[in-house]
Amino acid sequence: MSDTSRLYPNKNKVFNHQIVIDYPRVTLNKNEITMPADKRGGFSIPYPNTSSENNFYYTAGETQLNYMHTQLYINQLIHYNIEGLTSNNSNMVGELIIEHHTLTNTTKLYSCYLLETKSILLTDENEIDKMLSMPDKQSDNLDVDMNMVLPKQDSCIVYKSGNNYVCVFTTPILVNTASKEKIMNNFANVTTLFNISPNQGSYVVIPGNNISKRDAEEIYIDCNPTGVSEEEINTYNVPINSKMASQSQESDYMKTTVNYGLFMLTALISYIIVPLFYKNVVIDTSTIAFNIDTVQRFTRIRSADIWIGIGFIIIISSLFGAGTADSDMYSTSVAMFISVFYILSVGLVQIKKTQSLFMTTEYKGNKIVSDYESPEGKNISAFNLDDIGNTLMIILKFVFFEPNNISAFIATMIVMVIVLGIMTGINVISGSQFGTIIGSSAVPLLVIINTIMLLKVNEDKAKK
Repeated sequence: MSDTSRLYPNKNKVFNHQIVIDYPRVTLNKNEITMPADKRGGFSIPYPNTSSENNFYYTAGETQLNYMHTQLYINQLIHYNIEGLTSNNSNMVGELIIEHHTLTNTTKLYSCYLLETKSILLTDENEIDKMLSMPDKQSDNLDVDMNMVLPKQDSCIVYKSGNNYVCVFTTPILVNTASKEKIMNNFANVTTLFNISPNQGSYVVIPGNNISKRDAEEIYIDCNPTGVSEEEINTYNVPINSKMASQSQESDYMKTTVNYGLFMLTALISYIIVPLFYKNVVIDTSTIAFNIDTVQRFTRIRSADIWIGIGFIIIISSLFGAGTADSDMYSTSVAMFISVFYILSVGLVQIKKTQSLFMTTEYKGNKIVSDYESPEGKNISAFNLDDIGNTLMIILKFVFFEPNNISAFIATMIVMVIVLGIMTGINVISGSQFGTIIGSSAVPLLVIINTIMLLKVNEDKAKK
């Protein structure tokens, strides 16, 4: 297959195109179903619009096209040429195609939804499963609400086949095992409705934020209505014993489990790593620097505590500010996670400071104990501006002006850039992921490298 026939959902993105869909409940008649013979077609049934409202709104720049649905088809997978999604993906078994027309001209629009299954046995039925099982049921008709089964989309590939539009949505719909068997054993993987790729290889990709469903009051939304909680929506939109309610409960349980796991992981890291880090970086460094002047030693430890607190406050405030300004729950969650980590760490360090072994540093064969119950420990200044300033200058000098530290950091970053560059070249990661990894790893690497170098310096000083 040539590259011009392939479709790439991560390329050719446009942000001035928009799709709004609305598929209200429609009654389908069993006697109108057309089933193929010898896999020479697909499942087909009239899908009439019983109202005067349009069902598919496609805005391209300043032009808006409005369509009504007329027919519904189900085939084996038609668009097997979507790179990274349907190509070489055995779970993609079929495709739901909805045909639309417009009252103003003769052009049509086909919306295509990928049908996916799993290797495990699936028995639950959604709207598509119910349609495919209609010939085997006693009932003569079926009420179908397609709005309920269509998931929130990541993107939509739009191209023209002749004068008609083809819209391929990239987030698949899950069907059960029985539907998979019907599709694979009875339906064809070709169609005469449209070409599976644009004639000139030109297409656009509409991002998920520009794809939405229309509510009853013609308000276009991408998520929950403002001011309405998820619990309220589940109360008046979702039956208590429905599959969706069960899935929502499972999702809530999973979120609770993940949050509890993160909390336990945070507590474990705090208990193991934080005291070890604090003793080697703060207590031992201060003791080696002021092995005779006990008051100055305690003052330096207090100054280090102040700068650590200021650093965490800056990070947490920045993340909270970004999350509040942009409604970014990820930033807010990270800020809360760091806040819990800091609180747990402070409490743990304060407990450790009461232990003699934790406050003991070996220096030139001697063990120096910093006892907070001693007169010097009880009478240290709570806020020594001179030492706070000196501590900051020492930190900055060590981090940014120590040749060995800078060389190690630059060498590490170069190796990382080379490795990530190779991964980008062979399409393991994208260019945006490359930039994100480099940007997010710079500060942690700087902290890790400087910590290692500081431990080495302290070890050398303690032996001399």
